[in-house]
Amino acid sequence: MKPVVSFDRERLESYLSEVVDKLKSLSFKEALSYAIFNEEDEAKYYAELAQKAKKPSVRALFLQMSDESLEHKERLYSLFKRVFPDEEPVKVDAPPVEVAPFYPEFEKVEDYLHALEYCMESELFAKRTYEILSAKAEDEEARALFAQLALMEEEHYERIRKVYELVSKMKRRKIPLEALEPGGYLFEDREKARYTFLDVTGEDKGLVITREHPKKIRSWMKIDVPVLWLSESAMKMSGVKTLPPKLLLDKAEDIAEFVSSENLRAVLLESAEYLLLETNEKDLIKFLLDLRDLAIERGFYLIVSAEKEAFTPTSWAILRANMEKIE
Repeated sequence: MKPVVSFDRERLESYLSEVVDKLKSLSFKEALSYAIFNEEDEAKYYAELAQKAKKPSVRALFLQMSDESLEHKERLYSLFKRVFPDEEPVKVDAPPVEVAPFYPEFEKVEDYLHALEYCMESELFAKRTYEILSAKAEDEEARALFAQLALMEEEHYERIRKVYELVSKMKRRKIPLEALEPGGYLFEDREKARYTFLDVTGEDKGLVITREHPKKIRSWMKIDVPVLWLSESAMKMSGVKTLPPKLLLDKAEDIAEFVSSENLRAVLLESAEYLLLETNEKDLIKFLLDLRDLAIERGFYLIVSAEKEAFTPTSWAILRANMEKIE
């Protein structure tokens, strides 16, 4: 989708030149200090944006970005203390390179597409700045650090882009994710499936069926979501529901009953291809379609993420024909 936001490129280029001129001659200690304070500021900006976001997927995204920026800051600080054990990071007299150049614009937008476009542009701006600094920095260790920071910003950009693609696609269809009809939805991208799950559940709850540990799922989604952990070990942990994967395919009716009894709105089944280790493809397809039919009948959403390459073309075509593909 064509961006709806236009940027003052001349102003951004001028800002970038100012940042590069200020930072290219920094020592490794100064460059590391600068990065630490920038990550701290970025975490604060994204936390503030999360407070304003009403859309669950966007709110979770901004909270994730804030948490990741704090993690980056801690990693950089640990590196600083290893190299300079008796010192603390120093403030560098240079403009910030993270969200700050775009933050005033965030205050003006109400549409999520606009906000996400500003976020993507800010991450690309930071990535480009760090790449230029990596090429121009006079200190060899600083060059390596700037290259690492550029990769971090690229990862942030890709995360934001996935949510942007979901929101923009639904806007083209003139229907919000939370207004989709109950039924089955198929995703090749696991993160997009998760963001869709958050939006269709809204203020309600859903069930996540996954191979990932429940703590990691809840940390990613930023909500206390019910999780069924597909684990052969079936470990007995407080608050953790487990099920051996080979037993899941007999549980379509039980899952639907649980969703109804708990007034849940959606089921997210992650990495469905993993179940092929425990069953044949025909039985897995039957289970998914049975659960999809129950979702339509009982009025909930079945969101499935799966790797296309793990299935035969025929089986994947059957899934595509019976489950809507949003991405």
